[in-house]
Amino acid sequence: MRSSSLRPVLALALTAMLTACGDDGGGATPDADLPPAGPFDGLTLERDLRGEGLLGAVHIARDKYGVAHIHATSLADGAFAQGYVMAHDRLPQMDILRRFGAGTLAELFGGLDRSVIDTDIEMRIHRMRPVAEQAWAELSASTDPTDREIVTLLQRFSDGVNAYASALGSGLWNLDDTILSSFDPARFEAWSPVDSLTLGRFQAFALSWTAPVELDLTRIYQAARDTFDLALPADAAAYARRGISRDLLAVTPVGRIATIDGFPNVTTDTGTRSDAGRPRRGRGGTTAAAAGPTRPHVPRELLVNARKFFQRGPRTGPLGALGPHAFMAPRAGSNNWVVSPALGGGKALLAGDQHLSLPNPSIFYPTHLIVDDADPARDLDIMGVSFPGIPGIILGSNGKAAWVGTVSYHDVNDVYLEAIAPCPGDASRDCVAHDGGQVPIEKRTETIEIGVFGTKTGEVSVEYEVVPHHGPIIPTVVDQAIVPRAAGQALSVAYTGHALTHEIRAVFQLARASNVDEAFTALGDFGYGSQNWAIIDNQGNIGWTTNANVPLRKPAAYTWNSTSNPTGLAPFFVLPGDGSADWEGFMPSRYVPHAINPPQGYLVTANSDPVGATFDGDPLNQPVVDGRPLYLSSVYAAGVRTERIANLLDAAAARGPIDSATMAAIQHDSSSTVGAKLRDAIVAATAELVSPGSDPDVTAFLATLTAPQRAALVDARGRLAAWTFATPVALGAAPAGEVADSVATTVFNTWMHFAISQGLGDEFTAMGEDVWVMEENALVRTIYQMLVEPTALVQSTTSSDPIVCDDVTTAGADTGCALCVTRALHAALTHLASPAGFASADATTWRWGTVHRLTLEPLFPNSALNLPTSRETNPDWIGGYPKPGDNFVVNRADQGWRDLELRQHADGPAQRFLAEATPGQPISVRWQFPGGTVFNPPDPHYRDVLDNYYIAERHFDAPFTIPQIVTDGESRWVLR
Repeated sequence: MRSSSLRPVLALALTAMLTACGDDGGGATPDADLPPAGPFDGLTLERDLRGEGLLGAVHIARDKYGVAHIHATSLADGAFAQGYVMAHDRLPQMDILRRFGAGTLAELFGGLDRSVIDTDIEMRIHRMRPVAEQAWAELSASTDPTDREIVTLLQRFSDGVNAYASALGSGLWNLDDTILSSFDPARFEAWSPVDSLTLGRFQAFALSWTAPVELDLTRIYQAARDTFDLALPADAAAYARRGISRDLLAVTPVGRIATIDGFPNVTTDTGTRSDAGRPRRGRGGTTAAAAGPTRPHVPRELLVNARKFFQRGPRTGPLGALGPHAFMAPRAGSNNWVVSPALGGGKALLAGDQHLSLPNPSIFYPTHLIVDDADPARDLDIMGVSFPGIPGIILGSNGKAAWVGTVSYHDVNDVYLEAIAPCPGDASRDCVAHDGGQVPIEKRTETIEIGVFGTKTGEVSVEYEVVPHHGPIIPTVVDQAIVPRAAGQALSVAYTGHALTHEIRAVFQLARASNVDEAFTALGDFGYGSQNWAIIDNQGNIGWTTNANVPLRKPAAYTWNSTSNPTGLAPFFVLPGDGSADWEGFMPSRYVPHAINPPQGYLVTANSDPVGATFDGDPLNQPVVDGRPLYLSSVYAAGVRTERIANLLDAAAARGPIDSATMAAIQHDSSSTVGAKLRDAIVAATAELVSPGSDPDVTAFLATLTAPQRAALVDARGRLAAWTFATPVALGAAPAGEVADSVATTVFNTWMHFAISQGLGDEFTAMGEDVWVMEENALVRTIYQMLVEPTALVQSTTSSDPIVCDDVTTAGADTGCALCVTRALHAALTHLASPAGFASADATTWRWGTVHRLTLEPLFPNSALNLPTSRETNPDWIGGYPKPGDNFVVNRADQGWRDLELRQHADGPAQRFLAEATPGQPISVRWQFPGGTVFNPPDPHYRDVLDNYYIAERHFDAPFTIPQIVTDGESRWVLR
């Protein structure tokens, strides 16, 4: 095993906790104390270490890809070794990640950057560490055999982490100075099982928390209703836009292929369940719907202050570094799909690439844990990824089954408008109105310590208010302090992630699942952080489940309709806090979306609507069960990735059996999905450029331009018309076809920025809002309908186009979409030729790879650890890795349209995982991930997989069996 550099003299001074044997602390041991024989003896022994409390020897092999394969004879020993090796590879990252969830970043960086205090105040509202402490206490007190194993796993993993930290502090191991400038091992606080559970809760939270989106939706819908829908005839421009609220908050996705057709088991109960029929906890009854509920009108100041509390953007860490928000929606996404043996040439196939933050090191830690216990029932053989700091694996394979996940976006949080008044009989306390009574508001205080790399420099105390039956009141923060709220009203949040759940049980039991049915059973313990779990086994089965606690609201909460009842209630808007829209338990697993061995032979998920409930624009008109419609969410991806993957699978199946190479090619597909949807409409809308006289408004606009400007528009239209939707980087002496596609990609994505900011921005400005309050995922729906499905939108009375195409600030007859498209294209070309763009009017220089680049940054402020570096030998990598792809491609490379920088966001595929299951044989895995396993620049596995596989877009065959590990191994450790 390759290791960090050693300090041989200090190696002899190790504590009893962990001692290295041998004359240099590194190589083989003296003959008098040879390590016991093990499965990896064919590899060079690099380490022979002692560990406290081990029951037997643990053998560890590092393969040529940097992955550590751990072989132990007990779970306790395997967990200890995994903790030790993971800490060796990722300790600084683990420390930062646990602080994200616990809200303790300020202890390290608050003295340098007080903004991280705001980040801690925000994260503390969710009580992740206190709930993790409850979970640990409950697990520790449990007599359930599985819980006892989980306790062992967590405790011994923590022991292993602390053993490495002790050895690092004693000088056995070295970290590079670039890391030590931001991480002080001497101040590392001992790892505990609560840290792992806190980190697990943070990851589940980051993948399911959407309350800020509901605040945005309420704010924009309410503003659109007030400004346009309720306008009077005296304001002609606004009056012409009545009903436009539903256009600006379009629910209908752009791609409309669902994983399955409708909710399962509605008409006929097939007997399948999302949790394999395990008894559900906390399911309640129903009540009758309230008569004519009306959505509350929320003061804009409340919405604005609440949204400020839940910060935007990924850089909420110290000094502009990536913070906890880098892991949340809309950055969290993913693709996965499974193919049945009927289409896979007799093999079940699985592909998964989770779209998460892309820091250095990668957010996933690849690992392989083998436990060969004396009791075969306790055996483990699991290979896959975990989050650094969490034992076991979360996604991967055990040889019999394989599983991956994507964010499902179930709506599991609601925001309530609370009516507040002094409590009857106790004016010193405030109460909220609820179910005809008054309920006292509870309070809790948190102390946030402030320091510099662990040296305390101060502290702040903050007091949170909590509505007992809903959740915390969203506070207003000014100068790193919660300020007193205004009297009368406040917003509170209910969220399934605020309750005690045990997702670690699901993760642990998945490790021993031998087939799809057992995997479904294991996932019965997955309470929040819902995923689209795609699963295969080596018995020929494929499956998919989204099992989690999906709230059932009172029937009154589902009364909104954009046309017939626009003032009704919907879970994706702020709800009244009076009790009329409260939760009443959770959706039965009969209806939570899932499928096993579907007739179409494959299942695809990519964060889009899994059942098609939003395809008609109304997510609340689904089948009624127990007095309320089945409802999952209205906030999904635009659907174009799911559609593209399904279309590619259909085409592949038509050619013959689908194989692993085809699955890999689909993972790397960078064809512009949005470009394919909009290109023809753009070309048609700009027909005036080549056929003058067809549109007087465009003719008049073109007359204001110079001849070179008009020629540039004609050229750009031709480039878009010829575009194949490929998005190559096309640097240097690239083939002409690649250059043409690359330039078209640049033109299209720049046009999208102006199409949104000009085409929709005028309405948002009239509403007193910024169009970029909305996410691109929502805005693209309106642009698509505007150009491709115009009759779905409110129409102008003086043009044949949607009224949204007209400029609300311009008097006179309404102008159409052709002018809107042409103006945006002219603005795009003007920018690209300007110094802010490419500083050249020569369109052939507008190569996508020049601007669309990716840089991986650490989770603490240290640009010396950015990848690529400023000293790359490959000149094309200076300034970032050039990346193909644009917004919403399968091979995720989103750059956004909000600004014109066009760099890839700091998120994308956090791994690309392929599994192939031949009946009766161990499942084989092909793999790549964006980094190396070891976060230490001198180590050969610091960035090797990033450079050689991830950026190169090729998978490696991951060794799984002992012979394969030895064949691909580099070296070994023994821990005893």
